[in-house]
Order: sequence, then structure tokens, then C-alpha cells
Amino acid sequence: MTSSELRANARESLKGKWGKAALITLVYVIINWVISFILGFIPFIGGILVTIISLPLSFGLLVTFMKLKRNEEVTYTDFLNLGFSNFGKVWGVFGNMLLKLIIPIVLVIVFIMVMIFSGIGAGVGIAFNSTSATTGFSGLVIVGLIGYIVSLIYLMIKSYYYTLSFYILYDNPNKTGKEIVEESQKLMTGNRWSFFWLGLTFIGWAILTAFTFGIGMFWLMPYMMVTFVAFYESLVGNKTDVEVSPIQEN
Repeated sequence: MTSSELRANARESLKGKWGKAALITLVYVIINWVISFILGFIPFIGGILVTIISLPLSFGLLVTFMKLKRNEEVTYTDFLNLGFSNFGKVWGVFGNMLLKLIIPIVLVIVFIMVMIFSGIGAGVGIAFNSTSATTGFSGLVIVGLIGYIVSLIYLMIKSYYYTLSFYILYDNPNKTGKEIVEESQKLMTGNRWSFFWLGLTFIGWAILTAFTFGIGMFWLMPYMMVTFVAFYESLVGNKTDVEVSPIQEN
């Protein structure tokens, strides 16, 4: 299916449900904001707790829209139950995703550290009027910056292999986290560019929402998420590459 066909599939699935989808998104945003606001009063630990809670909630929202697309009954707060009832599974899958991404993650951290310490070294060289030290450390800063950019791109490209992990988790709750991320990698092999391009096709809509002071996002978010569900279902349904114009990954 092309990107336009996938978006058309999503619009058809949301026909008569746009209002409900927007309200679900609104409730999700409000609850997330309230949680973040309350936990924000707890120094350091609060931020960690927000992250721990946010991932299952985002999974719950994804499943809510999967069910909505499949014409199953959903309520405005189903994402809470769907998220927290699968709390351990969600984090288990995420943990396996991190293991698959450990090399690019370590590279990103290493090059960040290179930039930091090289920057400090260059500053010390300037303070002591040492031209050779300043030049040497400045060169390392540039090396660190280039390495950081390259490793970050590597991380982003590889992470696309595991984009479908949480979709697979919902349809295959008995599979292990390792099996789920490996299945996602199989499905996304040859289709990473397709998924990336599909996301880019919404940029125009995202820009337009700025003129609605962000209100339009309550309709755009479900539109995008249901379209990505259509992408996933297309792959699972025929086990072949999804053709997304204008370019298809080899």
C-alpha cells in the first residue's frame, strides 16, 4: 500500500469516530499533564517516575487506537487500564529494545563525553595561554561532534527496526520481549524508509495545527496513530514490503 492509501484507510476507519478519538487524546494529554505536574514537585525522583509511568500510558493509548480502528468498543480512559495492566510486559519489551540498541547508545554517550572533556581541556588551555593544548582539545571537540552526529543517526536508523514492537505486543501477549523485538525487526527489514516517509507526509498537517493554537493536534494525533496501525496491519497481513511513495527502501 502507498502512503496515500494507508492514510485513506485510517480516515475510513475513523469515519464517525473523529470526535471520540479527539476526546480520548484530550483526556490522555490532561492525565499525562496532571501526573507530570504532581510528580514534578518531587526532585529528581519525580522525573524518573514520570518516565516509568509515561511508557505504559503511551502503550495504552496505542492499543486504544488499535481497538478503535478494529471497531472494538473503547472508553475515554481505557488507555489507563490497558497501560497499567501490561506494565511489566511493556517495560520488558522496551528493555529488549534497549539491548538491541546498546552499541549505538554507548557510542552516543562516549562521543558526548569526548565533547565535554575536550571542551573543558580547551577551556583550560585558553586559561593558561597554551596554544598547543587549546588546538589539540579543540580538534577533539570537532571529532566528538562528528562522532556524536554519526552515532545519533546510526541510533535513529537502527531504532526503526523496533518501531512495531508494541503493536506486536498487543496482538501477541504471550510472546517474550525478545521474540517481539525480533519479529518487529523482521517486519521492518526493507520497510524502514517506508515508515519514515509515512511520518513525513504528516508534516503539512502538523504545520497547519499551529494555526489552531495546537487544538488540531487532538485530531491529528489519532489520524497519525491509526495510519501507523494500518501500516503495521498491512505488513502483518501480507508479509511483504509496504510500497510507500516516492522512494522504497531496498
